Amino acid sequence: MNDLQKMTKPRKFILIIGIIIVTFGLFGGGILSYFISQEQPTNLSEVTEERVFSKIDVELVTSYFATLTTDSSLEKYYFVMEDGYTYIAKIDDDTFASLKENHDYNYSTDPDAVAPESVTIVGESELIPDEIKNFAIEYFRDSEGLDITEENFNNLIYPYLIDTYVTKTDTIIDIAIVFGVITVVGLILIMVYMNRQTKTKKSISKYQSSLKTIEEELESSTTIHNEICKVYLTENYLISYNDGLKIIELKSISWLYPYEYRRNGVVTNRSICIYTSDKQKYMIGNINAWGKNKDSAYNEMYQLLLEKTPDALHGYSKENKEKALKMEKFR
Repeated sequence: MNDLQKMTKPRKFILIIGIIIVTFGLFGGGILSYFISQEQPTNLSEVTEERVFSKIDVELVTSYFATLTTDSSLEKYYFVMEDGYTYIAKIDDDTFASLKENHDYNYSTDPDAVAPESVTIVGESELIPDEIKNFAIEYFRDSEGLDITEENFNNLIYPYLIDTYVTKTDTIIDIAIVFGVITVVGLILIMVYMNRQTKTKKSISKYQSSLKTIEEELESSTTIHNEICKVYLTENYLISYNDGLKIIELKSISWLYPYEYRRNGVVTNRSICIYTSDKQKYMIGNINAWGKNKDSAYNEMYQLLLEKTPDALHGYSKENKEKALKMEKFR
C-alpha cells in the first residue's frame, strides 16, 4: 500500500467510536430512565444515605420553621410526624397543599376534631444541613421547651430529611441531559468522519487523472514529508492529511499566509491559510502553539511553501489583501 492509499484509507475507528457513543447515549439513558420510573420509594426511616427516592406517610405537619433561599426558589422546611417519630421535610407548595388537613388538625383546639388520613409524600433523601439542624434545635428549645442539643438531636429527629422539590421527573430530565450530551459527542465524531471522507473524495475526484503522477512524486526521494504538520510536499503538489485528504497543485496557489488562532489573547493553534486560483480556501499544517519541535516544523513548512510558490502573494497584509481582491479569481 503506497502513501496515497494510506492517506485515503478511512479511519473507521472514529466512526465506530461515534456509533458506540451514540448507541450508549440513546439506549443507556432510556434504560436508566425506565428503571428510575419503575423504582418504588423507600421509607425514610430505612434510608441511610443521600439521593435515595424516599417516602413518608405524614400524619401531622407543622408550619414551616425555617427557609433557605436558592437561585431558583425559596425552600421551606417543616416537621412531619409518622408513627410518633419526627422527621424534617423540605416541602414544595403543591405538596404542602395536599397536607392542609393534617396541618390544620395539628393546630386544632377542637376536642371533637377527627384525625385525617395520612398523606404520603415522596422525594429525595438528604442529610440534614447543619444550618437547618441549628434552626430545629432553636425551635424545639423555644417552642417546646425541650433540652435538645447536637449530641441528642438524632434521638428526637431522624438525621435524613426528605426533599419533595426533587421528583422522579427532575431526575429523569437530568439523565436525559447527561445522556443527550453523550449522544451529541458521538454524533460529532460521526460528522467528523463523514466530513473527512467528503473532503478526501472531493480531492480524489478533482485529481483523478493525475493520481498516478501524484503517487510517483510521493515516492520520489526529493519529496518532503512533514509528519508534525501532516503534509507531503512533492515537486508539484502539496498533500495534507490532517483533516481528510487535501491535494493542492502548487502552481494553483495564489496567496498564502500564516494564521494564528487566539483565545483570550493567547495563541492556541497555528496553520497556513492557502487560496487557490479556483477560488478555494485551505487551512493546512494545523498545530497547537506549544512546543519548539512543532514551531520548527511549522516554520520550515511555511518557508518551503514560499520557495515553491514564487508567483503567489506571500504573507497577510493590507496590500496583499487589496491585490487579492482585485484578482478575478478572488471576486
